[in-house]
Amino acid sequence: MKTLLIVLDGISYSIFEQFRYNLQTMNYLIDNGSYGKLESVFPAITPVALASLFSGDLPINHGITSPKIFVKGNSLSKPLSAYSSLALKADPVWYILAKKGYKVIVTAAPQALPDKWKLDNLTLLDPYKGRIKECSKGYIISVGENNILGLNIKMEFNNEEYIIKITDIENNNVIIDLKKKQWSKPIEAVMKCKDKNTKGIFMLKGLDKYVYMSPPAFLIPSWSNNSELQRQVWDNVIKKHGMNLDGDYFSLKSNLISFEDYYDTIKLTFNFFYNYSLFILKNNQWDFAITYLPIIDNIQHLLYGINDSKSLDYIFQTYKMADEFVKAHLELAENVIICSDHGINKIKKRVYINKILEKLNVLKIEGNNIDWKRTKAYYGGGGIIRINLKNREKFGIVKANEFSKLVKYITNNLEKMEDSNNEKIFTVIYSNESPADDRQGDIVIMSVNPKYSISNSIDKDTIIEDVIPYNTITADHGYYKDEDIKGIVIFYGKSFKRRRINARIIDIIPTILKIYGTNVKVDGKVLDEVLKDELTSSPK
Repeated sequence: MKTLLIVLDGISYSIFEQFRYNLQTMNYLIDNGSYGKLESVFPAITPVALASLFSGDLPINHGITSPKIFVKGNSLSKPLSAYSSLALKADPVWYILAKKGYKVIVTAAPQALPDKWKLDNLTLLDPYKGRIKECSKGYIISVGENNILGLNIKMEFNNEEYIIKITDIENNNVIIDLKKKQWSKPIEAVMKCKDKNTKGIFMLKGLDKYVYMSPPAFLIPSWSNNSELQRQVWDNVIKKHGMNLDGDYFSLKSNLISFEDYYDTIKLTFNFFYNYSLFILKNNQWDFAITYLPIIDNIQHLLYGINDSKSLDYIFQTYKMADEFVKAHLELAENVIICSDHGINKIKKRVYINKILEKLNVLKIEGNNIDWKRTKAYYGGGGIIRINLKNREKFGIVKANEFSKLVKYITNNLEKMEDSNNEKIFTVIYSNESPADDRQGDIVIMSVNPKYSISNSIDKDTIIEDVIPYNTITADHGYYKDEDIKGIVIFYGKSFKRRRINARIIDIIPTILKIYGTNVKVDGKVLDEVLKDELTSSPK
């Protein structure tokens, strides 16, 4: 019996309840299966929550505690990444079931990479690893000659049409005629990224004064443990539909593209994941699979805090795309489980914590970079502030006898921060009296005023800035323990009852393992109330 876990990043219970009667497929599954709120973990951010979902453990036990994970012997500048299998301490569901002999496919998951989970019957892909940070961003092509990632791009504008000639590293040529507001087909080219020649793919859109180039994605081994399948995906999906992995928020925020263009990148992202997922799952054998769609989280971050009918309609349209995604996958498995990793909260302002630390003279910035040799404390995300401690952090500069005083100094200043209405910005802060263990914070921001989002960015001149509707994020998740912690879960299929439930994200995997006759010791529990009687009465 096949079971498919569909992760719809960011579906919020409160928003979903507004829309669900107009979401034909998911509303049908609710009426004929088990459905309810799904409580996320702290912090309710994607890599931490998904590690909890896939392992059944809380962050303290699976080890993914924040986007940047600090361990003894590493420098503050080089923490472990939450988007890495190496950072995950617990065995995830794909490894547990593959060890039992089941054929397992994961189409996308932050920790499902081929560098650690090596079994013949386990197929792992994560297309996000096809992005290269230094190169996968949006670009502008102007009339004249352009050089982007080793590509020579010559462009003319004649008769209301852009004429573009692209010559790549290997002297392959392509000529494209592009009208304003028109998208090109996916363009494959050999580009230079980080001094390496790499095959990549991108799309172009004609704008009023220039042409926009979507963030390139690359054909590199790191995003799959099956090179033949990766090649098939490249040839049959990516060369036809492109490889847009999120809405291009950074190009929008930088005013390279308009909101209309941004929304186009959301639709292109849906088109990629829809065709990518179906191609893999229809053309390979599997007993258990995980698939993923990011677009709801993309659009909610940008629009949910605006409070107008236009923004709500854009969000609704994205939920309808997710419903279409679910519908297309229903025929592939006898059991389908749909869940989100977190919800969303409206915000009004964004707070840059590292800029606070800079003002407190404990973090030093030179140009656009942190001067780590003079930095005493750093905020890496996930609510975690880490002290640059000698004999714990590589290149640490804070002596042991300075630790307590420094922690109190930072904590006291954070606690004193108030907005113009005399409301505290950081509502709950936990401070360690002694240095934290691996993966933990010396100072942890446990709760934030719901009007505020927090960021670890350093490329700002201000500590606090207002959100800009249709341009910057207006909603966030992670630190409010409100709408942002409430996702959804739907169980539908031969193994499940009709039931209304409340569940925790850590309960999903123990319940799935029960279907396969497998029991492991984790923090979550089996949701016996959703399982058919023959499953709950079977021996463990």
